[in-house]
Amino acid sequence: MSEELLQRNLLENPQTMGDWKFYNIGATTIKALKENGILRNIDYGEIEKKKVDGIIMRGYHVVAVIENKRPSEFKTKRQKEKAVNQELSVAKRLTKLLIVTDTKETLWINALNGEVIKDETGEEIRNVFNSANNETIELIKKINDAITEENSVLKPIELINPTELARQVWQDIWMVSGATPENCLYTFVELFIFKYLSDLGVLRGDYSFDDLIKKYDNNTDEEVLEKYAKFIRPKIKDLFKENPVDKTTIINGTIFVSKDQKAVMGYSTVFKRVLFRFKDYKKLNNIDREFKSRLFESFMKESISKKNWGQFFTPLKVVRAIVKMTDVKEGDKICDPACGVGKFPLEIIATNPERFYNVREGEINQRITIRGFDKGFDTEEQKTIILAKANMLIYLSDLIKKHPNLTEQFSRLFNESFTLKTNSILGTLADSITEEYDWILTNPPYVTTGSSNLKEEIVKGGLESHYKINAMGVEGLFMEWIIRALKPNGKAFVVIPDGILNRINDRNLRKFIKDECFIEGVISLPTKTFFTTIKKTYILILKKKNRQTDTQTHPVFSYLVSSIGETLDVRRFEEPEKNDLNEAVDLFNQFKGSKNSFRTTSKRCKIVSVEEFKPENNWVIDRLWNRKEKEELGVIEEENRVKISEFSSMLNGFSGDINELIQQVSSVSDIEEVEFKEVAIPKIFNIILGSAKYNHKYFSTHKGNYSVYSGQTKNNGEIAKINTFDHNVEGLTWTIDGYAGRVFYRKGKFSLTCHCGLLTLKEEFKDKLDYEFLKYLLDNELPNYSVGEGNKRLKKAHIEKISIKIPVDENGEFDLEKQKEVAGKYKLIEQVKNEVRNELNKVIGTTLEFS
Repeated sequence: MSEELLQRNLLENPQTMGDWKFYNIGATTIKALKENGILRNIDYGEIEKKKVDGIIMRGYHVVAVIENKRPSEFKTKRQKEKAVNQELSVAKRLTKLLIVTDTKETLWINALNGEVIKDETGEEIRNVFNSANNETIELIKKINDAITEENSVLKPIELINPTELARQVWQDIWMVSGATPENCLYTFVELFIFKYLSDLGVLRGDYSFDDLIKKYDNNTDEEVLEKYAKFIRPKIKDLFKENPVDKTTIINGTIFVSKDQKAVMGYSTVFKRVLFRFKDYKKLNNIDREFKSRLFESFMKESISKKNWGQFFTPLKVVRAIVKMTDVKEGDKICDPACGVGKFPLEIIATNPERFYNVREGEINQRITIRGFDKGFDTEEQKTIILAKANMLIYLSDLIKKHPNLTEQFSRLFNESFTLKTNSILGTLADSITEEYDWILTNPPYVTTGSSNLKEEIVKGGLESHYKINAMGVEGLFMEWIIRALKPNGKAFVVIPDGILNRINDRNLRKFIKDECFIEGVISLPTKTFFTTIKKTYILILKKKNRQTDTQTHPVFSYLVSSIGETLDVRRFEEPEKNDLNEAVDLFNQFKGSKNSFRTTSKRCKIVSVEEFKPENNWVIDRLWNRKEKEELGVIEEENRVKISEFSSMLNGFSGDINELIQQVSSVSDIEEVEFKEVAIPKIFNIILGSAKYNHKYFSTHKGNYSVYSGQTKNNGEIAKINTFDHNVEGLTWTIDGYAGRVFYRKGKFSLTCHCGLLTLKEEFKDKLDYEFLKYLLDNELPNYSVGEGNKRLKKAHIEKISIKIPVDENGEFDLEKQKEVAGKYKLIEQVKNEVRNELNKVIGTTLEFS
């Protein structure tokens, strides 16, 4: 407990600054602030021992860090630089804003880059910090809205956040036309591009936005709309020519212009209203990175049709977290095979576009290659590629502003970067690409409904050799595509649903992942991270092996995220004080530099042995935290509560999973034209009973590493571990009582209690009989022979009287290949039963919310 916080009663009664809390301290460490619940309970690394003079808080979010100096220590330039550097590393870890003051003079520092913050005119801010002054509060708000790692200059707030403009335009269009939010979005983007190109100087004279606005002085609303439809719109399409392959350009589809390119006169009034909205919004040629990044997401937050669009939009906070974990260099090829509006590759270039693109002798020089693909058989999916190209135009606005006459080259760049895949219903999956990309960043679709159609198309297209795994769902096909498309040593960051990590049916997919890649990390995201799904999702981080024989010797990074910095409801309000992604990014970047020696005190992070990631294991990392640990982190394992609309989505997903399972079962034919030979169990097996000496007292005094199996079925039958073993064999155990007749495969060193027995093949049959086949056969047969009421039993005497049927060939010899074939079919059916049981339990355990 901090003595300073107690003596000054700062825990109960801190000073307030508007809605904020101001702790004017000086003798309290970061660690003490964390332990007293003022700062979030995360690992702050080396700065935990440091002290701050003041800290402004909104909830757990640090608004600013204050460094107080005596006037005598704050006179010279060198003294001021020293004062800033003294606290900069602490401020950068906690917040964006560092305030250094001697009460007469104040330096306002961007903690993200160490620069002095300037006002709108480019002058350094000179306002003196005063915690009791409302002007100081307003200035801090303005600074926090404006500054980023790349920007230390204040800008008008309307050029930072496009939400209000998006909301107004959406309301105008939707209220009058009743158009879907999707079409409202395209209309908004098209007119935004029109205004944007005009402000950049690409559209001039009679084609410009300002000229069209002036036309309202002497023309009717209908005439102005007609000029746009017949004169300006074709000009935009001529400047930015469509891709001859997929027929898309940067604009395509608006409610104001029909499919045959004629003005829709009924909407001329709302067209005018929307144009004047853009006019009043001032020029768009100097918009900053935040505006570019948030444009489409802001519009999405106003959409009433997120159920149709959430699949295309990965929250920007998740995109940025993933991008910050990459280290893309010049010459790299980057791909998103399900790109939506192109956020993943575009955020890579967002911080410094001219690092990757410049103009030489009238041609655009590309230092990296972007490839984004999306499927084009659904009308709405086609439009996402148009949005991706428009998005790229916005991200490269500074370069376009400098070279407004190079629209043909920019158009070619957009068309090469983002492509609609119209050649097959497989979309991206139709291209059997191998070892092409250095980086693949993506959030592929993960609905299983219709995946059987895709698999049929794979067979028709002769692509079976490219998709060998037969994984469940569309996400399984994409995982296989991604891994094959990576270059050796290439890296992938893939948002996946939990099914890939835990479905028994996807064990082969997990084996494929391990065979081909090193598993670098798994980051757990909270449910409802995405706009439309209640699926639990994860960021899977992979590095392609240079050779398949390479063995992973380093552990796996895992992190449990419970907050992403915004509410997880449909409104998505900002919650900057709640963002575990920031720490996940910092820790992963430390981890990747020293995987085998990395250590952390963060309770959200665990470094896991790669042995945990065997194909047959459950890779869902949440299980690594026990309930007590989750409670300490504030991760409450809530009852599975969903709204009715979400429950409908859950059922659709369940239906898709069941259909996928039906397809798998349908592929298993009955066992035909097979002859069987009936054999008594004692003829082929040695029958051994467990020991009565093993009890809880024995276990407590002989603790060790060797398993003891009993008659229980949970925990794979293991009841304890001791320091000796009775058996070192391969065999099958059966339960004598309780769930009598259940059979387990065993191999290695172990012991048995008297509640189970052991079957080992006699020497002459070891090369003729398959243990896996016998396991499934006996597990189905033996329970039928158990005796008694209630607690049934199956003793050795009962086992000795049982005969089983084993496939034989035409010579009457045991057919080993046929046994393995039958075992495979048994195995598949058991997996399907388990999957149905798990999915059904999820649905049954759901509570509906009606409010």
